[in-house]
Amino acid sequence: MAVGESKSTGNSGRRWLVGTNVVVATALVVALVVIAQALAYSAPRRWDFTSSGVNSLSDASENLVRDLDQKIRITSLYFETDREEEDQPRYRRAMEDLVGLYEATNRSRISAEWINPLKDHEKFGKMMNRLREKPAFKKEIESYQAAISRFTGQLDARIRELIQSELGQIESVSSSMGGGQSAVAPIENLLMRMSSRMVATRDRIDGITIGDAPQYSAAINEIKAVYSEFTKAITDIGNYGGEQALRNPTLPPEQLAFLQGSRGRYAEIATAIEAETTSLQALEPLTFDDLTRELAPTANALLVETDDDARVVDFGSIWAPMQQGAAARAGFKNRAFKGEEKLTSAILRITHKEQTAVVFVRYGGQPLFMGGFMPGQPPALYANMKLQLEDANFVVEEWDVKTTQTPPVIDPQPTRTIYVVLKPTPPQHGPMGQPSQEPPFAENHRRAVLDAIGDNGRALFIGGWYPGPFGPVPSTYEFEEYLSDNWGVKLDTSFLLIETMSTDPGKYVVGRRDFYNMNQFEVSDHDIVKGASASILTLPWCAPLELSKTPPTGVTLHRLVTQPARDGLWGVKNIQEYQKQLEQREYLTRVEGDVEQSFDLAVAATQGDAKIVVVSGRDFATDAVAFAREMAFSSQGLTLRHRNPGNSALLINSLHWLNDNSKFMDLGKPIDAAVLEVGSTSTLKAVQALTIFVWPMLAVVLGGVTWWVRRR
Repeated sequence: MAVGESKSTGNSGRRWLVGTNVVVATALVVALVVIAQALAYSAPRRWDFTSSGVNSLSDASENLVRDLDQKIRITSLYFETDREEEDQPRYRRAMEDLVGLYEATNRSRISAEWINPLKDHEKFGKMMNRLREKPAFKKEIESYQAAISRFTGQLDARIRELIQSELGQIESVSSSMGGGQSAVAPIENLLMRMSSRMVATRDRIDGITIGDAPQYSAAINEIKAVYSEFTKAITDIGNYGGEQALRNPTLPPEQLAFLQGSRGRYAEIATAIEAETTSLQALEPLTFDDLTRELAPTANALLVETDDDARVVDFGSIWAPMQQGAAARAGFKNRAFKGEEKLTSAILRITHKEQTAVVFVRYGGQPLFMGGFMPGQPPALYANMKLQLEDANFVVEEWDVKTTQTPPVIDPQPTRTIYVVLKPTPPQHGPMGQPSQEPPFAENHRRAVLDAIGDNGRALFIGGWYPGPFGPVPSTYEFEEYLSDNWGVKLDTSFLLIETMSTDPGKYVVGRRDFYNMNQFEVSDHDIVKGASASILTLPWCAPLELSKTPPTGVTLHRLVTQPARDGLWGVKNIQEYQKQLEQREYLTRVEGDVEQSFDLAVAATQGDAKIVVVSGRDFATDAVAFAREMAFSSQGLTLRHRNPGNSALLINSLHWLNDNSKFMDLGKPIDAAVLEVGSTSTLKAVQALTIFVWPMLAVVLGGVTWWVRRR
């Protein structure tokens, strides 16, 4: 009996130990799984839940977000309503997905919030109050509030009291007449209108300055308008009273005294209004009002905040219509999704207040950033590119050396100025070919540009092949000597690169109208061109760059873009020779002296602290080339897409490199909406629930089953 009891007790103890071991092991596994999944959830997510796999952050955006030194709040105000159009949920889900990626990349610095402006009124009101208290807006708002308070608390009452006093005197004067037409009747009518105007103005100001989105600028404009009208009214009354008193000295004494004293009665209020009007004119434009307008309930806005400042990313910039002039009509499929590009730009601009200036240098020619507004006026060459550069946190200006040899003064002073030097525009000949009377680009102009760049400056030179004054004979490049002597880079303008199609050995035809566009390149591993879209660019009207084998002392050259040699592509010295061939036959043969080889088309160079980039492709950064679009087929049918996304990347990356900010290259990743199909956010939530809760519970169940089996 004792033996049996001992055996039973031993088995029971062994089972208890095994069970305890299983429980402890299971608990440890559960704990490890929970900790691992929680860490995985808090770490940057690398999964892309869009159906096409395009909605994920670029490396440059991730680096910017991870290196933030201040907290960022991103609020999506994409509205939701029962009457919304069918595309609205797609826009909204895209924003939720995109903002979620930013939040997941750096949860310690970025927080996300979603507010429906049409329903979440309390949240929206708190957001607006928070914005008003930010240092970027608070001081200027207070100056506007003070001006409005001076009107509503002081001058409004004084003006009304004066009007009522005047009307009371008029009533007294008129009653003493015993009826009949009075000389003061026109004054009474004008004062009655002003009384109604004051009431309407006060109601209007109270209406637009009370609520979640007060319109301070509109209120100030109302005050300015009523001050102007009242000043004119009392001036007219004074003039009228004086004239009537002179013309009608036999008027009843009461009326005569009233008319003669009108100017004196209004002098004090006129002085007060004049002083207040001067004060109102000194108010700076209120940026907070612009912010308020951009946050309209159905604007589909995205708000980016720091503790000190805020910036709105509007719907039109994120969902840009692919076809110009179709902003209101374009649907989801016909818009280019630039969510990451614009959101990253907003974060960059709000967290990096010190800015670099980019000055486009021209000599003569049309303005670069304005044009196309009047019939027959050519469009601006770089208007869209200017916006793209400002998104990249550059201050953009232009300098016409023909007008002034002094660079533009930029306020506030930038941390650095980079010059984009364009080829000078030659003076235009007269209609009959007579020489121009305008001065040509000369040594003093060249020296002004080079002095502005300085010995340790940063500059991008855009050159290429240009026709000279005699048609096919090419022009020279005004900065060729400087580039060659100081940097070991020569722009050989004697050659124009063209591309043809081979039909038979030695025989070629022009296969496309833009035969002067080079678009199949080899790019180096340099930071400027190593991005994904670097080789998807077009360089028109190219002249080859010759890189010195023994550059000047201290100069290091880096090839960026090379046009490889291939049959049918060569450098032409005289394009007119090929025109003659086409007049005689249907094919071309290469003319002796023309060159068929590989050609360098873009180069970067350093010399101590100085840096330059030279690109041969004379119009590569103009709007017409950099933002050219073409029709293409996609999974959702025929759509428009950008033809040369690498052109703007080449320009902006060059500027970032010149600014020693390689980490900001390729910020954002503009894509076409035609390839974007955002899935439901329920997928993301399901995966999160699965990883954080389901797997640990499964471990518990399996551990329990194991324990039960072992116990038996």
